[in-house]
Amino acid sequence: GKSVGWPVGPLAWQDEVSQKLSLDIIDAQISMGLRKAEDDPTPEGTALMRCLLSEHKRGGRVHGGGYYEYSDAGKQIWSGLRELYFNADTDSAVSDQDIRDRLLFRPVIESLVCLETGVLRTVADGNIGSIMGIGAPTWTGGYLQFVNTYGLPRFVERCRELESKYGKRFAPPQIAIDKADAGELFQ
Repeated sequence: GKSVGWPVGPLAWQDEVSQKLSLDIIDAQISMGLRKAEDDPTPEGTALMRCLLSEHKRGGRVHGGGYYEYSDAGKQIWSGLRELYFNADTDSAVSDQDIRDRLLFRPVIESLVCLETGVLRTVADGNIGSIMGIGAPTWTGGYLQFVNTYGLPRFVERCRELESKYGKRFAPPQIAIDKADAGELFQ
């Protein structure tokens, strides 16, 4: 996470928010009919959180630990995480660039979906909100501006590369494809 400009990495952030809270929100949205379980954009992540909580009682920092173990000396990755989820054959082959792009592209893609579906009304709202509200790295200018700076055709192409390697959660949103095809920017 720090390599893309966040103050902490995604596991530390999720531990602070708590896996239990995240799952409670997902389950409430499903029970209220606001989303369908099969439409989860990150089913692997949701399954990981469910496993950590139900099988290993790892609900996040406030629940005694999640991805990390906490002590007076600080925090360290929970030893069980590596045992459960690290695959030396595949995980060590992932390039540093792929890791950085996977970290950054997911919230960028979700921001584009928010713009596409009307959750965001303007590009400026998306850029300001992504920096001030959800912690986008300031060097991006906001998640929507990042796409402009990266270049829309290149962004769409990189999304497709990531999608082919890591799954549909990296598929470029139609709004990005349309803007790239039209030679337009998000303004």
